[in-house]
Amino acid sequence: MNVYVPDYLPAFRCIASACRHTCCAGWEIDIDAESLARYERLPGDFGERVRRGISRDGAEGTPHFLLTADERCPLLRPDGLCELILREGEDALCQICRDHPRFRSFYSCRVEMGLGLVCEEAARLILTSPHPLRLIPLPGTALVPETPTEDERYLFALREAWIASLPLQGPEARLMETLILRHLGEAVSDGRLDERIGFIHRAFDAITDGWKDGQIATLAERARVFSDLVEYDDERLEAWVAGESTEDVMEQLARIP
Repeated sequence: MNVYVPDYLPAFRCIASACRHTCCAGWEIDIDAESLARYERLPGDFGERVRRGISRDGAEGTPHFLLTADERCPLLRPDGLCELILREGEDALCQICRDHPRFRSFYSCRVEMGLGLVCEEAARLILTSPHPLRLIPLPGTALVPETPTEDERYLFALREAWIASLPLQGPEARLMETLILRHLGEAVSDGRLDERIGFIHRAFDAITDGWKDGQIATLAERARVFSDLVEYDDERLEAWVAGESTEDVMEQLARIP
């Protein structure tokens, strides 16, 4: 199956200790079966420490790292670096850590992958892109013939026309394009096209309405907070898609200078 990504995605690199909002804190980090098996084989004191930091209690018994009292991954060092990477290399990361902040939209004939605005470096990369959104095949992959469904053809055409006609420039246009890429495709599976379109507009307005200083860093922070509170919270996301702009999110955005 073909995989398409925005042309800026291959340039994304985690900024590790330079990140002000590490993704290694405040999240329950689930561990996939392959990674768990690898961690069970890690030798020595470090292997024992990794295993002590893993819990199998929780929703459906999914293994996950036990967060510390300040809600940090037990393998996150005080300097913001991951001890697992330093000792075993990046390929030792569990799937969710390797993927973040990437998201995927699945269609009958293709997969589209993007970067989530919840990551400050991803937001910076997206908002500073010099041209409208362009999807390219994932580097290193060969394309195969595609046969999209009728609904998918309609959605792809709608998305292309919407992006081409945006009355926006610069970072605001990049923001809207990213919201379209992430959320419009959901209408193929749930049939809620009008609601998805309405949500995209409300999300854009919520992020940009308080953006007064014109600085990309400020817009990126507003996008990061919105994404964290709404895109990664199923209950809030459903409320926003259904037409409710929840007060708690607006209050958080209002606190950003």
